[in-house]
Amino acid sequence: MQDKRLRFQKGKQRAFLEGVIQNHFGTQAALGRFLGFDRHTIRGWLIEKSNLPKSVFSLLIQSYPCYSRFESFIKEELPWNWGWIKGGIVTGSKSDIYERLAHARSFVKASCVRRLKKEEIYNPIVDQMLQEDVDLKSILAVCLLTGGCLGVEGRSHRISVFSKDPIIVEFSRVLLLKLSKFEPGVYRGPKGVTIVRLTDNDLARELQKLSPEFRTFPPEGRPQPTISFLKTANKKTREWAIRVAFTLEGCIALSKYNKPEFTLSCYNKTACEEWQKFFAECGIRGNVSYNNRSRQGAVGVRVFNYSSMYTFYKMGGFLEGVKISTKSTRFDGLEKNYLLKKVIHLGIQKGVLEVMGVLGFEPRTFCLSGKCSNQTKLHSHSANNFVFGN
Repeated sequence: MQDKRLRFQKGKQRAFLEGVIQNHFGTQAALGRFLGFDRHTIRGWLIEKSNLPKSVFSLLIQSYPCYSRFESFIKEELPWNWGWIKGGIVTGSKSDIYERLAHARSFVKASCVRRLKKEEIYNPIVDQMLQEDVDLKSILAVCLLTGGCLGVEGRSHRISVFSKDPIIVEFSRVLLLKLSKFEPGVYRGPKGVTIVRLTDNDLARELQKLSPEFRTFPPEGRPQPTISFLKTANKKTREWAIRVAFTLEGCIALSKYNKPEFTLSCYNKTACEEWQKFFAECGIRGNVSYNNRSRQGAVGVRVFNYSSMYTFYKMGGFLEGVKISTKSTRFDGLEKNYLLKKVIHLGIQKGVLEVMGVLGFEPRTFCLSGKCSNQTKLHSHSANNFVFGN
């Protein structure tokens, strides 16, 4: 059936679109991406130069029922081609072509919607979270607190996650696709960083209910970032939150005296103290680390005991496949979980951990660089300071 155009009472079409943009999209361009039209078309409807299509009005009413009251302001329904210049014989002979062109945007939009059906989106990490009944919004909030941001520009809320690792980038992209009605953009940032970015006011407001602030150092008078929402989360959500936080902003180190160190970087003092308490509740004992050069003094939460590291290992460790960044020149390119196993193995050698049969690898056989054809022995008397994960 051919679409129709709606003629509203004067000023009501503008009032309807202004309300939808202000409360749910923030910008005309964002509404255009949602509907499949460019910003100039949206502008034409907004200034009432063009009549709003019935299909567009129905879609917005279905998505946001609170605006159904504007149905009472519709004066009449007009044909789809109302106001067009009447064509001649040549145009009439090609009417089927022109009809397809008139609805080209609708066809493109429909194909995009089919391509982005949520059940067709696949990522092994996100799918495992869904199978384990993990709250994805809480996980996204942890991503923003450790490796992203939520910026506000006027009425527009921009959600961004930053990473150099392709596995984290794809995980973030699919996570946003699962939670938003929009498709996030992926951009190349400075110094090789990839940015996964999305503008969605509704999702941003849901995230702000979890943490009112996501900036490390909020302006004076603003609330501090918090992870208090994890206290009421289920066990699997709490475990995945820890795994995601350490993957995005954590590292493992081994000193020259073979003392392991497990660190979550965080420069907000209040957030550091919350992370420390949260880790303790989950079986990971750590201390807040301080440095006078830091703005608030805190630089993160440090864990030194093997038992806490093994607790993290039993949770699943880092996100599978994520590799160490170029901050570690010696171990750049090695998987973080591979080095986590090395630290656990040292605990076994020292007799601290009696879990030999759990790890699934031969004791005393680790390649220090990860590039040896024949794995060499990891000596316990190494004189170097090895930074394992970053």
